[in-house]
Amino acid sequence: MTTKIVNIVVAGGNYAGLNAMRHLYATLLASPDQANKTVVNITLVDRRDGFVHYIGMTRGITEPSFGSSLWVPYSTVDWLQHSQITIKQGTVADIQPTLVQLTNGEQLQFDYLVVALGISRFAPIGIRSSTKSEFVAELAESYAQLESAKSVVVVGGGAVGIELAADIKCDFPHKSVTLVHSRALPLPGPFKDELRHNVVDILQNSIGVELVLGQRVIAQEPASADMADTFTDMPEHVSSTATDATLTLSGGQTLHGDWVVRCLGTRDKKSIINLPSSTQEPIFGANGIRVKDTMQIDDVAYPHIYACGDICSRDTVKLAGVAMYGAYIAAINIARTISSVSNDSPTLEESPLYPSKILLLMSKDHFIMQLGDEIWEKEKTRQYVSDDMGLQGSINGLSLNKVPAAYSPFDLAPAF
Repeated sequence: MTTKIVNIVVAGGNYAGLNAMRHLYATLLASPDQANKTVVNITLVDRRDGFVHYIGMTRGITEPSFGSSLWVPYSTVDWLQHSQITIKQGTVADIQPTLVQLTNGEQLQFDYLVVALGISRFAPIGIRSSTKSEFVAELAESYAQLESAKSVVVVGGGAVGIELAADIKCDFPHKSVTLVHSRALPLPGPFKDELRHNVVDILQNSIGVELVLGQRVIAQEPASADMADTFTDMPEHVSSTATDATLTLSGGQTLHGDWVVRCLGTRDKKSIINLPSSTQEPIFGANGIRVKDTMQIDDVAYPHIYACGDICSRDTVKLAGVAMYGAYIAAINIARTISSVSNDSPTLEESPLYPSKILLLMSKDHFIMQLGDEIWEKEKTRQYVSDDMGLQGSINGLSLNKVPAAYSPFDLAPAF
């Protein structure tokens, strides 16, 4: 029997990409099916040389010693050193039906692709670093600016802005911390106003953050780099901070901040997805790459391409756990297709639609959660809260500290 070679590319690491890698390893490499006579090569493409626990970034800025633990180098993960795994450090520039092109011109041909590139944020929440040493230096730079400031203004009352303002005020209680948001209540998204009012109460009365709600920033002097009309760098390389800045609000009020941080949403990666659609619907929709319940791209031309995590359209609220589960579904479906010894297409697993969820970690002592339409009591929520903001749980779930056990892709295993 002729040996068949199959090339899988996983574009992007972190929660989705690494969980896809974990399950591809467990189903295809940890205990290869010798009867199938298939050699599987898996390439992980990531512009960073390690996993970063993004959930902890706001506290990583206010506590650099904690922040340094957020980065886990791939070189320390034993199973990623497998001879049939290649880690390619680089930035994806273009995705076509059978190849991924990097910014350095290198092209990676694939039989199967998992797109797990996430979404982009401006620095310092978006991480410009490619190595852990650069990351530690980046955190130190942000911390030095924060530490020297007497007044801080955070612009943008989404989840990141809320958590950053809370972490700053709790770690630096003597600083003036102001959160500015354009709407009457913080936290956009499919959440109850009751939750938003609770957030306002915690920020103002329990933590001491000053809130300016219902006003937009219409001018800032000096402007931060992310306010430019155009820029050629990826957002992670563009700073959203300014020092000694004056902000003019839509109501005519002015604010001064020794350190100003803009937390104003995300940027998608639509421009690198060059996959012609077979229908009138674009591959990349308003909320990301359109996918089926199987996590395959929702187009008959691309049954071999999967997308999961923040870059896909699966969920309105982007969550690490949902990204990891989608990656698990993508990985076992690829493994089933490769491992099937018959000519019939195997039955593919489908990912359920999860209810919207948010867990806001407003410093170590204050947190609030809504799951679906239910706002959870604090004691009920506490089971999901840890001092390390879920770092160790993510390391365990992604098997960054142990070798994943082998299992058949036709069986089901814990997703993480």
